[in-house]
Amino acid sequence: MTGFENAANVAEETRNPSRVFPRALLGGMALAGAMYLLVAFIASMVAPLDRLAGSEGALLEVVKAGPMAVPAAVFSVIALVAVTNTTLVALVAQSRILYGMGRQGVVPRMFSRTHHSRHAPWIAIIFSTVIVVALMLITDVENLATVTILFLIAVYAMVCLAALVLRRNLVNHDHYRAPTVLLYLGIAANLTLMGYTAVTEPSSLVYCGVMLVIGGVLYLVNNVVTSKAELSEPDESYHAAD
Repeated sequence: MTGFENAANVAEETRNPSRVFPRALLGGMALAGAMYLLVAFIASMVAPLDRLAGSEGALLEVVKAGPMAVPAAVFSVIALVAVTNTTLVALVAQSRILYGMGRQGVVPRMFSRTHHSRHAPWIAIIFSTVIVVALMLITDVENLATVTILFLIAVYAMVCLAALVLRRNLVNHDHYRAPTVLLYLGIAANLTLMGYTAVTEPSSLVYCGVMLVIGGVLYLVNNVVTSKAELSEPDESYHAAD
């Protein structure tokens, strides 16, 4: 079910997001869930369950057991296209996160620059791509996937908590209001999943800790550099008073 959280990062680029985005998110998850159950049901009818459970490529076993002989190379190409599509969606989302953080001064403001004609945050896109490639080269995919899951679960729990806290602020524009019960259930479920993942994959906590330390150091460095830049800028209000 990964990938749906990325849609929130481009919701502001849609028209009438308070009405369109909840329908797109919930509808997309419902459709994907139904298709997942349908594929699982068909797979259990085509191939033996013990073979599916012991295989690293369950769908490939279904293809081999089916009436049509599909070469493994063709199936590999299909899988690569699917994975590439998911990666592109993630890169788009991460670049938008950097863009928003750049506008707020959390990261260097150069990440908020956009292309003059396409209006896409091209610096943030290039930086996100370089970071992803570097992480894939210095660590194995399994650990990287587990660390990503842990961070996503933590973010999900914080989003649910933030939705409860932000209800204290009254806004004048139309917005979506999530059911309170679902928010509390989301916090409990995400904390449970986080604990389970940490217990079953304790080594992932080391990777998470290292990444958090690196992020914290970069955040402090950015604050120092930004503060010095603001101090070095002339006080326009003072000159205007003169």
